[in-house]
Amino acid sequence: MLDALDFLDDLTGMGLRNFFGVPDSLLSALTQGIEARAADGAFSLEITANEGAAMGLAIGSYLATAEPAAVFLQNSGLGNLVNPLTSLAHPKVYSTPMLLIVGWRGEILDGEQVKDEPQHVFQGEITLKMLDLLEVPYQVIGPDMTRARAAETAAWLLSSAKTASKPTALVIRKDSFFPAPKTEAPASAYPAREAAIAVALSAIGSDTPIVATTGKISREVYELRLRDSLPVPAFLTVGGMGHAAMIAAGLARERPGRKVACFDGDGAVLMHAGSLATAAKADNLIHLVLNNQVHDSVGGHATAGPDLHLDAVARAFGYKAAVRITELADIAPAIREAAAAPCACFLEIMVAPGARAGLGRPKDHPAQAKAAFMRALDGSDD
Repeated sequence: MLDALDFLDDLTGMGLRNFFGVPDSLLSALTQGIEARAADGAFSLEITANEGAAMGLAIGSYLATAEPAAVFLQNSGLGNLVNPLTSLAHPKVYSTPMLLIVGWRGEILDGEQVKDEPQHVFQGEITLKMLDLLEVPYQVIGPDMTRARAAETAAWLLSSAKTASKPTALVIRKDSFFPAPKTEAPASAYPAREAAIAVALSAIGSDTPIVATTGKISREVYELRLRDSLPVPAFLTVGGMGHAAMIAAGLARERPGRKVACFDGDGAVLMHAGSLATAAKADNLIHLVLNNQVHDSVGGHATAGPDLHLDAVARAFGYKAAVRITELADIAPAIREAAAAPCACFLEIMVAPGARAGLGRPKDHPAQAKAAFMRALDGSDD
């Protein structure tokens, strides 16, 4: 395994200074190291709402400095890079060098796929194929690589990016870096997210279908429904960060006489914030956003807008009703008001970072869970 700080020091020696991206659990040690080096003044760091935004910053940085920047991301974020890669950075357009640092979830090792969560299976299979198709030269580093070899690999990619004036990619396998030191979640005056979800589930009742965003929010909804034997239909979005609100809005459009609830996260809302303009048109939508100001599922790094008041953002995007909630006791009354309102309602619920140890994961395959949700939605579930 590699020491993240040693590796970053080697990148510093190559002249790499600017880092932009979206946190990833596989790259958590590296991201933590970047944050530490940025605090020391060695690096410039900006965590962005999505991966395409990070590439835009990298392009702008290059225009100003003539030096490539680094863009870090999980391989699931490659989809958000396809447009800026092909229509901006590609040699047939603006021909812009940069180094992509890509965490490879669902990696293929010796022809076999390393076991991972369902949302990473297909993306893991096609990650290298996507880079080939996008004409992005890449190299893979893993846990068996020495510091010298990893530095040599990164230096070759950075040199290639400069020579060809195009993006190159360093693909990082699982366990390539020693784990980041565990840090305690900062003290917070806000309630635990799971406690807030429990109150919300109870207040919503069994007639309101739920769409829950990817990550720990879906996992907590899953476990609370099992614990309390709640019959409410719930679609747990295990992938597609930032799209749960649109799934909920699509459902609400087709069931205009029925309220639909979306349990969302602050990082997910920020990733595709423009979707709020569409969600606000769904008069039967109750949009609950559990805001802990961090990317909790991938290491607890701050979001792109940790201090934003998302209720104000929602109103700007067209929600006629938007409130910010900081106390458990205020959640149920707000949900009751939203259930009676004739418009889309946005409830920003402030919660503390962190989750309990041993939090489980949904057991069913996503396709099976989808079918069960659809049966429950129509009242035909056994």
